[in-house]
Amino acid sequence: MLKKLNIKNFTVFTDVQFEFSKGLNIVIGDNATGKSFMLKLGYSVMYVLSRQNSTINATKTLANKLYNVFKPNSLGHLNRNGSGRQRTQIRVEIELSDSRTELLQFSFAKNSRSKVTLDQITTNTISAPLFFPTREVLTLHPEIIALYEERYLSLDETHYDLCKALSLPLLKQPPNDLKKIIESLEAELGGKITVDKTGHFYLDIPKQGQVEISLIAEGYRKIAMLIYLILNGSLSKGSTLFWDETEANLNARIMVKVANALVALAQHGIQVILATHDFFLMKELSLLIESTPNLPARFFSLRMDNAGVAVEEGRILEDLNTIVVLDEVLAQDDREQDFYYKSGQ
Repeated sequence: MLKKLNIKNFTVFTDVQFEFSKGLNIVIGDNATGKSFMLKLGYSVMYVLSRQNSTINATKTLANKLYNVFKPNSLGHLNRNGSGRQRTQIRVEIELSDSRTELLQFSFAKNSRSKVTLDQITTNTISAPLFFPTREVLTLHPEIIALYEERYLSLDETHYDLCKALSLPLLKQPPNDLKKIIESLEAELGGKITVDKTGHFYLDIPKQGQVEISLIAEGYRKIAMLIYLILNGSLSKGSTLFWDETEANLNARIMVKVANALVALAQHGIQVILATHDFFLMKELSLLIESTPNLPARFFSLRMDNAGVAVEEGRILEDLNTIVVLDEVLAQDDREQDFYYKSGQ
């Protein structure tokens, strides 16, 4: 699991540290404060460590992963603008299943095109992470796998990795601890997610039959994707799920079910790191955390200051001093009251 992430001179970050909980982690903040960058960085490093073995060149693999996930013209473009000749430096602490901590450290210069300097790397292999981009990928599977391996695509590699995870066959016995949440999500879908021999997904609805996944609402496709990855073991104890803009294409009612599912995953030993702009989802997750005393959880609020991005931490939403979306909700209430006051005159 991802324990700590120190970032220096990377994209919008000057010098910040994230210390994650083993369970649920919620990252909030204004646009352009680096939420997606941080998620993609953590994912890239953990992905490389999950593929660690004696036959790969770890330095080259890490450089390639960063390039394919962020899609810059050169790696040096990920160096923070205005940092002069200062190198980008990344330090990662990984907590292994036996509670031991291992380190990975690397750096690269502003003029680097495709190389990183690997200062320290663990020799232990960790569970493969998953990254949910803002767009679902069920409708892209399996075509995206063949296309990505043979052609140059503008899609970043998180989409390709997710499609590969969806290609794994189902477990013979799904995890009992997650049975209730699977049943709850399937009830919301109104059926079960299936896949044919060609790799195309369907929603099997009782008395209606199989419906192509492309004909299902995109928010439901995200739920279907989550269910299937639990059922095929890609989301299992010890793994880490990164989810960017969790609220995209979900209405408030479905967000409640997704929030409960994420808490269930965290209680099952799956680390969840998500980014969201939605105040309803933030509040729902905060309430669930507060009502579950033993749930490891942490909120991170990102904001811009004169030195770059600053990070504030708290266990629940009320622990944070800076909640940009709440400020805007209150400002909107003020505008509404002002309008009605003036209309009454």
